[in-house]
Amino acid sequence: MMRVLRINRWLNIVAVVLMAVVLGGCENDRKYVGIMHSIVVFHSWSDDGEDGEEFSEALDEALLYYNMYADVHHIYLDMLRHTPDDIDKDFWASYADSLKVWNPELILINDDPALEWMLRGKHDDVFRSLPVVFAGVNKLDVSVLQDYMNLTGFVDGIDVEKACEMITNLTDEHTIIIELDNNEHDRFLRDLIVEQLEENPMFIDNSDFHLELGSPEYQEAIQNKTCVMMVSCQNPLLFVDSSKKEKSIRIMKDLMKNAQDYTFLQVKYDVYSNTLQTRGGRPMFTCIREQFSNPNDPRIIGGYFTDIHTQVFEQIQYASAILDDGQQPDVMPVSLHSKQYLIDHNAIGKFNQKEHRHLDMFSGLKEIVVEGWGEEYNIVNTPFFFKNRRYLIAGVILFLIALFVVGSYILRIVSKRLKAYREKLSDQMQGALNFRRNILSDADSAVWKASQHTLQFTSEFAKKHGIKRKMKIAEFEKHVHPDYLEEWYKLKNFRTDLGRRRIRLMIEFQSGSGWHWYDFIYNVTTEASFRWELNGLITSADDVMNQKQQLLDAVKDAKEVELKEKFLTNFRHILQEPLQTVLKSARSIISSNGQLTEEQQNAYDRDLHHGASELITNIDALVAEVQPIVETSTSDAEEESEDE
Repeated sequence: MMRVLRINRWLNIVAVVLMAVVLGGCENDRKYVGIMHSIVVFHSWSDDGEDGEEFSEALDEALLYYNMYADVHHIYLDMLRHTPDDIDKDFWASYADSLKVWNPELILINDDPALEWMLRGKHDDVFRSLPVVFAGVNKLDVSVLQDYMNLTGFVDGIDVEKACEMITNLTDEHTIIIELDNNEHDRFLRDLIVEQLEENPMFIDNSDFHLELGSPEYQEAIQNKTCVMMVSCQNPLLFVDSSKKEKSIRIMKDLMKNAQDYTFLQVKYDVYSNTLQTRGGRPMFTCIREQFSNPNDPRIIGGYFTDIHTQVFEQIQYASAILDDGQQPDVMPVSLHSKQYLIDHNAIGKFNQKEHRHLDMFSGLKEIVVEGWGEEYNIVNTPFFFKNRRYLIAGVILFLIALFVVGSYILRIVSKRLKAYREKLSDQMQGALNFRRNILSDADSAVWKASQHTLQFTSEFAKKHGIKRKMKIAEFEKHVHPDYLEEWYKLKNFRTDLGRRRIRLMIEFQSGSGWHWYDFIYNVTTEASFRWELNGLITSADDVMNQKQQLLDAVKDAKEVELKEKFLTNFRHILQEPLQTVLKSARSIISSNGQLTEEQQNAYDRDLHHGASELITNIDALVAEVQPIVETSTSDAEEESEDE
């Protein structure tokens, strides 16, 4: 037994080493293919938390995904501690010298402070001459794009409404505090939050303190609703009616004194917006990612925002389009980041270890973290054994069995898959190239464009089929055969179905001209869904459908021939033996010339009777066997006559 275990262990070690060599060789191949780019990343904050190791890991993964090869340099502006003037005065000269050495082809800028510093500073010789892709920006003045033609990127819009709904779903709290000051960005956020809360009847905006905390009116108002308050420690009376001055001062004192008893929602990250939040004793939520998943400060346990992985991938997507595909930034639209609900399991555990715990406030958290793992919430930093508690033992057993069985064959499998992948990729590339070269050579093929209400074809295609080049969606729908409207609705509602798609429709462009088959080929991306615009190809599928029908007819004919041959073979085999018996007995009787004994005569009579009976039985069996063939042929003939 020990010998077997030792052999198996050595086999596993050899397999792992060989796989590392194979994959390492593939990685080396990847590094030496393509152009090595130079990219500089400007971070608004320091390298603590997500902007450090997590950002670098996500960046390497994104570069690998988009097949980019880049030498990346990071500059951390640390604008939580340094003002824009400090950076220009004390650090920019050093940064400028580094940029000359690195000679970047593209600049990535992350979060609002760094972008605002770039736009307001005097660094035009750098940021106007190079493509710049920003990400994680909450507020963007679109007019700056006219002055910076090389500037594009992604906006991370603050969604306070969804964050408040998340808090309401997870907790039993009905009071949410948002701390804002009176800077330009704070005023923008205040107006945005007011607009979002006004559209949702489940929330009360009590920023003007028209409801006093703890009063009977307040308790009655929050029975079925949640009170949201935007407060400022820097200018506490700025947004409050002067007639409510004393009441407002009393409420602000209560908030300062009892901040540990309230639930805070973070919408801004700077030293001026943390006065009350730092006093809070309960878990916090956020609308931005800056302090989320921070092992040194686990107060924020969840929120609705764009995670670092999504932000980096979307930013590198634009970088790849600029550097590898040659796209110009001024024609690339400023897009919105994809958001999701996130919960930090590690922060919950660390917060639970503190002396003053408030996890009893989470009425819905246990169901999601422990029992549910629902579709809406993405839980990060979760131990494997906790997340997959039900399948841990089964997974370990299956892993050991699989490792024992396939260990000796792993090299062959890896080699085959790599070879198949390369061949498949080569075929796909060649097929795509041929398709692109020849797709417009056919008169029945054309490019089309769909929007929310219209469908547009090329002028040649429209002229050939006698239709308008640009027509309403509802008007084109009349040309689609009623049996294929369900397929047409898939194209009509393309925004809900991302990915590459092909649908086949039967269309009659002119009444009485006859129905014809067409393939609509398109690829629905996130950008196409957001812009409500889709481009694709239409190709004739009549030949394909005719070939398909001919194939079906050929299969049917082959089956009929097979049945006939089988019948003739059975006919000969089944009838031959009884007929020989009858003929043999008949010849014996005839050749005897009546000189048979009574016993011989009876024996021949029995043989004749037995052979005749067996012959009749076999004939009946053949009739029963051939009857379905006759009935099928008859029904097919009747259907053909009806069709004619």
